[in-house]
Amino acid sequence: MKKNLFIIISMMMVAFLATSCGPKTPEPVLLGDGNLTAYAVLQDKTSETFLWGIRETKSGIARIKCVFTAPPKNLEEFFIGETADKKIVFDNTGKILISGTYCVIDKLVGGEKFIVSRTDGQGEKVYVAANGKTVGPKEKLFISASQIYYRQDGKLGVLSYDNKEILQGMEEIYIVDGKAKKDEKTPTYYLCKDDSGYKLYDAEGKTVRKMNRVQASKYTKGALDYNTMKGLYSSKVAY
Repeated sequence: MKKNLFIIISMMMVAFLATSCGPKTPEPVLLGDGNLTAYAVLQDKTSETFLWGIRETKSGIARIKCVFTAPPKNLEEFFIGETADKKIVFDNTGKILISGTYCVIDKLVGGEKFIVSRTDGQGEKVYVAANGKTVGPKEKLFISASQIYYRQDGKLGVLSYDNKEILQGMEEIYIVDGKAKKDEKTPTYYLCKDDSGYKLYDAEGKTVRKMNRVQASKYTKGALDYNTMKGLYSSKVAY
């Protein structure tokens, strides 16, 4: 009897210890050059679910709370981590740069670097690495060498790299190069059509003059044409 009681008590103690100890916490993971560390915290003992956060390696100061389902990975000089419903891109200090359902790096021929994100139902955003600004969100973005074109509610527009609205509510946009001045880049003009007709705008979006269809046709020859929105429909998407 005593022997059976001892066995029963021993089994209960083993079960208690096994339950109280829980799953083993994964080891911390150093990110990049080691300035940041990803660490895991148990969220659900039953399902043995861990979420990962980001802290400074030396100080231990938390930079991003425990939201990632796995240790973040390198995205060139940045890092990207995945949560239950989105991806988050952050830099080597733990500063969050941009987030969305999808995130990709995009580069222009000249080397300019952007992080493009898309969130279902909310549109696209662009993080401009050169100035740390975020542009958008808009339904669709198309990055060019000096500005960002967009489509929103069936209309076209132009944004600067610092998210300034240059043009908006256009039906057609043509990019026209003006005459270059000494030691200056060739200024760009926009020939646009909205509900009131055709107008020529300068690089800042200020109206230069109104035009009729015949006058406008002289500017459209050889110009970069967003009239059919082909560029905005076929440009690189962050998927």
